Amino acid sequence: MADKQTPAFILTLFSALLAVWRPGFAAQVAFRDDFNSPQLSEGWTVIREDSSTYNLTANPGFFRVQTVRGILGKDGTARNLLVRPMSGDFILDTRLVFDPRDGQPFGGLLVYQDDAHAVSIGLVFASGVRGEFRGAIMLNVGDGIDPAASPPAARYDETNTADPKVVYLRLLRQGDQFVGAYSDDGAIYRDLGTVTNSLVDNISVGVGAANGDSPSCGPACDVSIPADFDYFQISTIDESDNGGGPPVEVTLESVDISGPGDVVGGASANFTAAARFSDGTSTDVTQDADWVVAPPDIGTIEGGVFSAGTFSTPRAATVVATFSQLTSSGAVTRTGAVVIRIVTESSQGSPLRICGAGVATLFPVMCLPFLCRRRAR
Repeated sequence: MADKQTPAFILTLFSALLAVWRPGFAAQVAFRDDFNSPQLSEGWTVIREDSSTYNLTANPGFFRVQTVRGILGKDGTARNLLVRPMSGDFILDTRLVFDPRDGQPFGGLLVYQDDAHAVSIGLVFASGVRGEFRGAIMLNVGDGIDPAASPPAARYDETNTADPKVVYLRLLRQGDQFVGAYSDDGAIYRDLGTVTNSLVDNISVGVGAANGDSPSCGPACDVSIPADFDYFQISTIDESDNGGGPPVEVTLESVDISGPGDVVGGASANFTAAARFSDGTSTDVTQDADWVVAPPDIGTIEGGVFSAGTFSTPRAATVVATFSQLTSSGAVTRTGAVVIRIVTESSQGSPLRICGAGVATLFPVMCLPFLCRRRAR
């Protein structure tokens, strides 16, 4: 079982919690339930309760939901939605142990006004004519929201995850804006995206899990899968750090790349990208950045992993990472780059940093002086 002490990073400045559309406020834990009791604590409500398909004893220290057919939406049928009242701006956190497979199952965090007005982020498995998808996704239900619009989603890469059944989920509400993030270790979060929903101020928040229940959902939708919630936490946003004024938006300033200065021909090397923001914080965006190497025949790079070609003499190359931040006024894109050498044998050296911020688009050319032009915001 994971350490159930309040994570220290929750109590740091809120601007370090999410890398997109972040106000410069502090966050304080207002409520936390580690589900250590065999019964639900006071304040919880179970929507469409079916006591035969949820409990706190099958896996002590977890709130377990056995998924059954159900959906969110105006005709919502999802059972055992565990919620409690909340208002204002807040951050929700949970650790979920869940292995969704066939049957379109979903499990995650929920902001709930009613069945026709809700926002959630969770782990889902879906399959159809476009193939299979297993990953984190945001669901957005409400008046005027196009049901055909694609909500933010990201594949949850099982090959790079120590335990693909474990995911940490986070959901921020600030006014009508909802920002989702997910993590495989509870330390480094990846921003999933932002949705807009004009929910009322006094709503309910909590967790839920269900299988799909569409006309195309066959027998797999009747296979029950345990969704174990390790804890549920609410943090409130303290506006006193900002004098009670309007939100202070934290913007992307630069992208910094770290990695070896020399790479042996035919070998691989790892590079990392850190996004630095106007409030002095930084976030690891290695897996979310767009990587290129120039010239393109020098090697390949994906997710920060560089594979060098083999050459008879040393060669110079430029490794470039580009990252975009979604803000309330549009996207801000910054680029970082380092010059490296491809050598025939290992030697001492360090990257030559040529730029920390740049334009939104770059081309794989060897000479990149335009990288040092800062894009006007």
